[in-house]
Amino acid sequence: MKRINEVISEKRNEFTRGQNLLANFISEHCDKAAFMSSFELAAYTGVSQSTVIRFASAMGYDGYTEFQEALQAELKYRLTTLERFELLSEQPSDADVVSEIAISDARNIKNNVSINQDGLKNVATRILLSSKVYVYGQGVASAASIYLSHYLRNMMPNICCINQMSIDPLSAVSQIENGDLLICISFPIHNSVTFDMLDYAKSRDACVVSISESRDSQVATYSDVSLATECGDYGINGTLAPVISLCGSIISILARSDERFKTRLNNAGDIGKIRR
Repeated sequence: MKRINEVISEKRNEFTRGQNLLANFISEHCDKAAFMSSFELAAYTGVSQSTVIRFASAMGYDGYTEFQEALQAELKYRLTTLERFELLSEQPSDADVVSEIAISDARNIKNNVSINQDGLKNVATRILLSSKVYVYGQGVASAASIYLSHYLRNMMPNICCINQMSIDPLSAVSQIENGDLLICISFPIHNSVTFDMLDYAKSRDACVVSISESRDSQVATYSDVSLATECGDYGINGTLAPVISLCGSIISILARSDERFKTRLNNAGDIGKIRR
């Protein structure tokens, strides 16, 4: 997946004068452009709204909405925590902040359905066929890894949550082999530890499933199956709601596929009630 500035550099000679004005503004102020409507962006840069629409098309996107989503994804690479906080501070009230986060999460969760429908079934099948399943979440995505592993353990044996082990990720997968599955949940900026682990798993002929920001992300290039979701696109560092929802979908598909899984989940729920 190419970065916005890379595409701008490649197409710079093809742009009209108005499109170059837009390109300059977006390169320097992506944080502002990402949340502007086509009308607002046109007014701010002094070009027509139709020029904004044509610019999105020239950049290779199917309309302004898709282009705006790409700009918001770009922020994950560019914005520091402080800069994200400054964006939140521009909202009139706390209620507006909460509302924007909820709207963003709802949109991303809905998008999960359209972009992952076939992939989800594929992932569920590979989990069922695997001898051992390793689950890893980079950084804050560790919460999603623990969530997914918790329910998988209630349904089947040989589930290893790397984030709950007291060793580094590469050491945790040292025994991975053909027939095993590694599920890696990672979002920008992906780090070298994640890449080393994925590279090792592939060298051992293990199956790799990625959950990341795009099906052609850096992490997805290592994967046999890739799922895409946003790690939020609003807030201090986004939210995990869309990611957790996608993991929940995997669990639900597994539960539907076999009566034994339903029984195990029910039993786990009954044990929880007894302990309370």
